Amino acid sequence: MPRPARQRPTRSVVAITGTREFLGAGLVARFERDPFCSAVLALDAPAGSESSPKVHAFEIDLARPGADAHVAEVLREHGAGAMIHAAFCPAPTHEVETMHELESIGTLNVLSACERTVERLVLWSQTILYGARPDNPALLAETWPLRALPESPFLRDKLAAERQVADFAARFPGVRVAVLRTAPIVGPQAVGVIPSLVRRRFVPVAAGFDPLMQVLHEYDAYDAFKLAVDADHDGAFNVVAEGVLPVTTALLVAGRVPLPVPPAVLRRLLSVLWTLRAAETSGPFVDYLLYPCVADGRRAARELGFRPTYSTHEALGDYAARAGTVRPSDDDAAAAGEG
Repeated sequence: MPRPARQRPTRSVVAITGTREFLGAGLVARFERDPFCSAVLALDAPAGSESSPKVHAFEIDLARPGADAHVAEVLREHGAGAMIHAAFCPAPTHEVETMHELESIGTLNVLSACERTVERLVLWSQTILYGARPDNPALLAETWPLRALPESPFLRDKLAAERQVADFAARFPGVRVAVLRTAPIVGPQAVGVIPSLVRRRFVPVAAGFDPLMQVLHEYDAYDAFKLAVDADHDGAFNVVAEGVLPVTTALLVAGRVPLPVPPAVLRRLLSVLWTLRAAETSGPFVDYLLYPCVADGRRAARELGFRPTYSTHEALGDYAARAGTVRPSDDDAAAAGEG
């Protein structure tokens, strides 16, 4: 068959990676419904998974040699003006090599494909990359260094991806680059450390510690990416819900029961259970139960116009309602130290 004529790049044609996971799949659906979007390119979706004539699926393995050329050709032929790179594991996995290939090699291939094709690149990153540290400020601005523990492969590859994208932005100023650092995402389809933990009735927490935390509702995340695609502002943006809650209060709002465990015991316990494949996360994540990691979302509000529909309290409450859990009363939550 003859190749289709190459189209002039336009942001009404949006290419998306990570479409086999919840965020990428949700973004495909979000842009499919957008009347200003003429086509959605699901770059790593299963062949034949198109949900409408507006969606085009390409079963590209982003980590394979030659993936960059394949992606670049798809972008040129369809005139894609915007790329959302969301091909990152949303939760820790024991398949460390597979994760590394996807997130490190896959990101290099995506960036190579974007060098002379799209005009807008939006990367999914996460606020947990700031790290949970006792000397963190009350609100972490985008200029704060990323200090997450590199001992965790889950965090290490995402830190590397941010560095790769920063280098790309410096070398190719013709591509407008935005990095959306989302708070932990919760919602009906969300996958991650927080959704995994709150599926349990009893959730271990660090005895004697109760740091503030924030989340982001899944639906607000989709809207933030839409705003970022349309905007011309570059750089990193913290995308978070309004308000914060102490960890124990957040669990109560989600209908769960905090189970205090001494921090040293909790760290060892999670490490052992992770090795046995009996826990959702490993020892390094105990830091987020000890120290704050709360990001400042004012830049996204000011420059992208992002206004979350759900506060942290409301996002967790919505999760609890959809999961059919029994929530404590507002008075109980307030008594537990709501912030």
